[in-house]
Amino acid sequence: METLYLTKDVKLVREHSTLVVIPSEGPRRRVPIEGLRNVIVAGEAQLTTAVLGLCGRGAVRVTILDWHGNVVGSFEPKGSPAAGKIRLLQAAAHLDPARRMEFARAFVMGAARNIKVNLKYRAYRGNRDLERSLSLIDPLIARIPQMETVESLMGIEGQIRAFYYDAWGMIDHRLDFGARRRRPPNNPINCLISWFNGLAYALVRNEIAKTHLDDCISFLHSSQEARASLALDLSEVFKPAICDTLIFEAVLREQIKPEWFHQEDQVCRLSELGRGSTLESWVRKTEERVQGEPSFREVIRQEALALERDLLGIKEYRPWRRKI
Repeated sequence: METLYLTKDVKLVREHSTLVVIPSEGPRRRVPIEGLRNVIVAGEAQLTTAVLGLCGRGAVRVTILDWHGNVVGSFEPKGSPAAGKIRLLQAAAHLDPARRMEFARAFVMGAARNIKVNLKYRAYRGNRDLERSLSLIDPLIARIPQMETVESLMGIEGQIRAFYYDAWGMIDHRLDFGARRRRPPNNPINCLISWFNGLAYALVRNEIAKTHLDDCISFLHSSQEARASLALDLSEVFKPAICDTLIFEAVLREQIKPEWFHQEDQVCRLSELGRGSTLESWVRKTEERVQGEPSFREVIRQEALALERDLLGIKEYRPWRRKI
């Protein structure tokens, strides 16, 4: 097991080289530290310093998510594979306006193309209403290579996402969630978008940690804030294929239940049942290999390595593109 997800109110203790998960109800669960790389805490949990010490020595990151899926903090193990040479090259690329824009355009282009694939897939299945949305998005994608500043590039990305989210209601009326609202989400679909995006951020960050990249030096998102902004950059490419697809599948297959959510005063969050059910689908989506192809987790690591190779001058970075 590489990632341990905790969704219930639990206590995490150490027994020798093993983590023991003690839920409020039910049997204990023993998780060896060997092979573990990330602990995602998505519910109330009690951690001891002995647990953090074991995680530090075992190079295990502990990431805390709030009720809406936002990463609110993490425990970082001492040391990382980050190398001085890569950090210098990464910093130099960030400070070079031309190089920074090359990477920023690539991330936005990767996200836009995967957004387009999502809509084309639904259009090919007989939904002709989506053709208008595609006709609005195509000219915006064509403008991405012409953008000269990060601000204008993010403006194009925002327009693409606006047309994209407007099209969700054409896929199924239950996907029509109105305006995008993040902090806090105000309805179940907004809630699921925030939740899965938070999981994507945590996953991408964990895969970046296996490379020599510095996850605080980014190209599209600002590096000035106290966050792993490179993970935000890379996750843009994968959110349409993983996060949005999971939401489409859950709605269209009628898997979503009212018991998944707590709704009060225009605030919507996942219940314990909702967190558990969505995490099951998340793990399947990101860990399973289909017809011998790499899992999404493996593809994300390959994407980070591709970025590293570009910085080293070995091969130009080209964002991952989903097949229809």
